[in-house]
Amino acid sequence: MEAATGDFHLLGTAGAVRAGYHVHDWSGCPIGPPACWSPTLSNAASLILESEFPMYLAWGPQLILLYNAAFANVLDCRHPRALGQPLAEVWPDLWPGMKTLVERALGGHATYGEDVPTPVYRDGKPGKGWFTVAYSPLRDEHGTVRGVLCVTSETTQRVQLERRHALQLQVVDSLRRLHHPSDIIECACSLIGKYLQLDNACYVEADEEDGSFEVVHDWTRDAHTPLAGRRARLDDFGPATLALLRTGAPLAVHDAAGDPRLPERGQRYADAGASAILALPRVRRNELKAALVGYATEPREWDEEAQRLAADIAERSWEALDRVRAEQALRDAVARQTTLLDMNEFRLELSDVLRRLSDPGRIFVETSAMLGRFLQVSRVLYGDYDADKGLVTFHSNYTDGIVAELTGTFPTTLFGNGNFASLAQGTWVSSDLQRDSRTSGADIWPNYAALQVRSGVVVPINRNGALTACLFINDNLPRVWSADIVRLIEDVAERSWSAVERVRAEEALRLADRRKDEFLAMLAHELRNPLAPISAAAQLLNMGTPDTARIERTSAIIARQVTHMTGLIDDLLDVSRVTRGLVVLARDEIDLRRVTADAVEQVRPLIEARRHQLVLRLPPEGEPAIVQGDYKRLVQVLANLLNNAAKYTQEGGVLTVSLDVTPEQVLAGVADNGIGISAELLPTVFDLFSQAERTPDRAQGGLGLGLALVKSLVELHGGMVTATSRGRNQGSEFTLRLPRLGVREANAVSPSMASGQGTRRSLKLMLVDDNVDAAQTLGLLLDAGGHQVTVVHDPADALARAAQQDFDGYLLDIGLPGMSGYELARRLRKLPGAQRSLLVAITGYGQQADQASAAGAGFDHYFVKPVEAAELFALLAQVAEIRDQV
Repeated sequence: MEAATGDFHLLGTAGAVRAGYHVHDWSGCPIGPPACWSPTLSNAASLILESEFPMYLAWGPQLILLYNAAFANVLDCRHPRALGQPLAEVWPDLWPGMKTLVERALGGHATYGEDVPTPVYRDGKPGKGWFTVAYSPLRDEHGTVRGVLCVTSETTQRVQLERRHALQLQVVDSLRRLHHPSDIIECACSLIGKYLQLDNACYVEADEEDGSFEVVHDWTRDAHTPLAGRRARLDDFGPATLALLRTGAPLAVHDAAGDPRLPERGQRYADAGASAILALPRVRRNELKAALVGYATEPREWDEEAQRLAADIAERSWEALDRVRAEQALRDAVARQTTLLDMNEFRLELSDVLRRLSDPGRIFVETSAMLGRFLQVSRVLYGDYDADKGLVTFHSNYTDGIVAELTGTFPTTLFGNGNFASLAQGTWVSSDLQRDSRTSGADIWPNYAALQVRSGVVVPINRNGALTACLFINDNLPRVWSADIVRLIEDVAERSWSAVERVRAEEALRLADRRKDEFLAMLAHELRNPLAPISAAAQLLNMGTPDTARIERTSAIIARQVTHMTGLIDDLLDVSRVTRGLVVLARDEIDLRRVTADAVEQVRPLIEARRHQLVLRLPPEGEPAIVQGDYKRLVQVLANLLNNAAKYTQEGGVLTVSLDVTPEQVLAGVADNGIGISAELLPTVFDLFSQAERTPDRAQGGLGLGLALVKSLVELHGGMVTATSRGRNQGSEFTLRLPRLGVREANAVSPSMASGQGTRRSLKLMLVDDNVDAAQTLGLLLDAGGHQVTVVHDPADALARAAQQDFDGYLLDIGLPGMSGYELARRLRKLPGAQRSLLVAITGYGQQADQASAAGAGFDHYFVKPVEAAELFALLAQVAEIRDQV
């Protein structure tokens, strides 16, 4: 083989041309132009220029850089500016690391560096590369080291591949040991954040149906505000970005503030610390399900290798999530086959237990223990919820012996108000409270941790549209609650509470039945009492020839006892009408001062008879106490309360009637220092048939229906009434609260009683009633009042007489034989002589519907038996006065 010979010109070689030596301006170069170079330098330059391997040399004291065309590709944008420049100026950022190797070569020793990391430029963009380098000393003809020769070999692809394989192995190894989705998510965020040297990394789950996403977990290099639990709209990414993510391709944003794909939100992301963003989506069945998102606070180029590493981590994480969920689904399927039968047996056992238990406390205790043992959980307990005070009271604990019992009353803020509020939507379930955004906050999680609660189920128990209680299931380890288990817990909660309600209802029925029996016995006693003096009075009148004094005394006795019986019957009818909603209240504007004054006036005789001291406490005159309601009924309410206070207070006691106003309410109170109310009776004092213990002589009298009537009437007015007492012989206080109308002058005037009967004139009256005794008694009474009365017992006979002669008025019973009082009234109105006559209904029917029917039949007035004589005579006096004027 022959060596090449001939003239050699360095600048004319192909290598020099490719490296741009022939066009370079060497005038300012410290080593001068190539023609002036020493033979050693020329030979060394020729060596590197004619090589296809990337090489460079550094010559002279300033280490002037010379390189070949192959190395120019490594320099990228620094070529040809770097040619003939000092080595330290070409790579100022790398010089500290290169200096040791160069100085060793200058010292006459060859050096070697493998896989040295070196910043490089690819297509004008900075990147990271790895090179294996060998430095050799360059000597002149005297053997003196004048420079260094560097031979390079780029190992970037090999290094990246090895790093990628190592990362894949670490990711696989890390994820293989994890068996819970939350642990996998946490690991993925940590890996992508650390390997890419990010500031933050998070895992988000998307909901395409409502167009939102939620941050499930976040990792941060430094302590920052946690993002977990935050929700935002998918549309915030913009249509172009969202369309890219839905294809499954990664989204790499170099600078959010200037990225055209984020025209509206980009600057906001940058301001929030997310200048550079890398999002790796998870797409299943053409739907965006989740994404791993990493971001840096400063703009950053995401090279192919960084994106490849991130994609590897994401893909392995998605595979691990699918694996864990598939394993869980398989375990659930197998477990479901084996537990469905167990659940059915448990339900049967639960039914047997609930059937035999008759105590609410035992129901709570035994069902919590049964459920705890079956589910093998740490704790099962019930809690009573007070929404107004924001408190929950725990009771009926079952524990596994590891965790402590949880009893007592706690504010709901300790467990997160939002968690209790969410119970309105149904059962609350968490598989890991430490990672659950609802419970992982720094102000909430420590409370659960202290109670050793890591996972749990809470079943709300709602009654009448409100949350009243809960069944709590706690476990001290993370746990996935299957749908079947949750349904079983819900079933136990509902059936247990239904059993408690059944037991309480049965007890209430027994109590109500006992009260009913007591009430009927008392009613019979109360009705017999007035019948005895009435019977005796009737017999007295039949004994011999009665004198005037005897007649007056017996008449007074009969009148008093009839009034007493009428009051008893009126009370019964009033309670019946009010509790069945048959009472129609007037809606007038009323000053409660007048109501109080009238009520006091009604009860004053009893107060004075028992020598009580009455204390009135009213607001200043300039402060009106205006309510809307029925004047007569409100007087009845206050009079009833005051009457009870007078009856149940020993003679010479103190009664206090108070009236106060607030911006929203008017408060009326009646207090006494009497016999008081026992703690056992106080909760049911407003119930029907609820009675305090009575003395054998029943000195107070009455049926005990008054308070039930008071409560019903007050509630019909939109108010409420409460009772308080410190116990027996400690007095009692009743407080009435009614909505207050706006402050304005009250125009309502209390109903006025007709005063005086005017000048009496005799009227010609027909009385029709099939009850012979009742008709004769009332006829005698009217005759004694100066009227001419014709008593008829048959409606046909009444029509015949009315056709023959005229009457000023007709007093008709409704329940007549053969023809109702309504029909008789209609026929009378058709007679010429009765068209302008007074028609009065006198009946035992007192319902509102009965009065409406009477008005439709043509009656002018309506009286309920027994008739108040004063009211009837007042009406007849008014009619007589009108007739006189006509």
